[in-house]
Amino acid sequence: MTQENFIERLVQRLEAGEPRAVVEKILQKNFATAPDTLETEEDSYFSVFSEHLYRFIVEHYKHGREGCCFWRFIKTLSPKQLKNPPPDELRMIDRLVRIYFHSEPLDDLTCLFIPVESPHLINDYLGWIKRYFYDADYPTSLLWLYALDSSLASLFPAEMTFMGIRRPGNDPDILIPDFYATESVMIKRYSLDGSRYGVLEGKAANYEFRQFFAFLRREHRDRCLSRSGKKEEYSDPDAYKREWEKFNDVLKYGVSDKNEIGCISFSDLRASTRFLTTYGKDVYLNKIQQPFFEQTRLISRKYSGRIDKFMGDNVMCVFIDHFLSPQESEGMVARNFCSLFELCRVLNGLIESSGLTGVNLGLRSGATYGDQILRSNLGNEIVRDFTVTGETVNLAARLEHITIHELILHNRSYFEKAIERFPKICDLLSIGLCSDNLNPETQAVVDNFTLYQNIHSNLEYLNQARFDIRCNEAYYRMLKAHLMQKGFTCHNPENAKAFGYEEMVSEGFDLKFYLSYYSPKGFTGYERIWILPLEPDLLKGLDVGKIV
Repeated sequence: MTQENFIERLVQRLEAGEPRAVVEKILQKNFATAPDTLETEEDSYFSVFSEHLYRFIVEHYKHGREGCCFWRFIKTLSPKQLKNPPPDELRMIDRLVRIYFHSEPLDDLTCLFIPVESPHLINDYLGWIKRYFYDADYPTSLLWLYALDSSLASLFPAEMTFMGIRRPGNDPDILIPDFYATESVMIKRYSLDGSRYGVLEGKAANYEFRQFFAFLRREHRDRCLSRSGKKEEYSDPDAYKREWEKFNDVLKYGVSDKNEIGCISFSDLRASTRFLTTYGKDVYLNKIQQPFFEQTRLISRKYSGRIDKFMGDNVMCVFIDHFLSPQESEGMVARNFCSLFELCRVLNGLIESSGLTGVNLGLRSGATYGDQILRSNLGNEIVRDFTVTGETVNLAARLEHITIHELILHNRSYFEKAIERFPKICDLLSIGLCSDNLNPETQAVVDNFTLYQNIHSNLEYLNQARFDIRCNEAYYRMLKAHLMQKGFTCHNPENAKAFGYEEMVSEGFDLKFYLSYYSPKGFTGYERIWILPLEPDLLKGLDVGKIV
């Protein structure tokens, strides 16, 4: 039997739907007597890829080498690769990739960028992704990014494969190579047909891929869009179909009309311009801004969010999860809250360590939870950016941007009726009308005016806060439910409505969420929002890790 027939029959056997435990026994048995090398006649990227991939499979199943992996970075697929079925010259690589994917111990990671500037290719790319990943009967690891940042595109080859050994005990979300392994090989394709390519082995391969991997790892944490699994894991066929419709929309039109549910936050360094003018750019950039932005990585590393973009002194974060239960959504809100809390803690620490405790520098964050989030892939041939848009995003940006003085005006407008009528009610009470006999409408005016006075007083206090988090009603309700599950109690349930704040207490720490009314579109419709001031003592003392 030729090697080609051997590989062909093995793939057919694997795709017959055998259980995972049986698949491993089949692979073990078949490769126990297989040749150590693959015989190929062509001199192309695809044949060299096949030779090395075969060698790594044999190395594991015949010689017992543990930790074999390959990392694949694809900027551009060739027309031959997109064909289904693949042409004869790609048949071997197609079969070997499928064998590798079927194997449970052999790890893989594919990073694919879709050329959205070529809309006629989008359906072909989606078909390729479905064949190898989403419609497959094996567990896969696809990192799907919509489009490579145009400013970086010229730095990368059309396709790059690194085969080596994974480092034990690493991050469960991404395979980390052992850059000291001598077995490493790196193959780079420069042409569509695979005729121009380069091969590096050993130390040279490790050194070269280390540069790429730093970029891929950062992109995975901050901008990873999709991680595929076995098709059988998608229990809801309609949800699976809707997900693909969203992908199609974004790739073809730049934005999806299918809404997502999630959290959005904007965090801005407040009073940074004044600080820069007072202390100079050397102090600001080296002691505050750059160290702070370096620490924003905790959003993705620690709390599973995505840093969407930096805009001046502002960082935008996205937390989107699919098909979550209400309790899981509460956990997502809590992760977003903890990331914002820790960013405030980081900035406060930088200010104190620099001996600048008297400055007014702080962090103001707007955070929202909602279902009006749209995936977008916006830009042109020079700059293109994957992001999210929609009303939930817009509200988060407005909450971060709104000043306390503007909120005072919004509340004055919201309570205008109570402010106008309350003096007349006071006059009636002063001439002997018993307050116990007030009708419900009049009592509502009294209650609303009392609440307005407290909100006004609260906002004047909040104007002094250097650190705060502002959130919409949906975000606060989910966060409150999560906090109460974690042992927080509401300290003032009876008078919270009159006082204009709710006080959540745990282990001696107070989280006072202040109520305010806000009209995002200019006094035409009001929403309840909540503002949490964060004093330095709270930032230093509260262990938010317990909240998650």
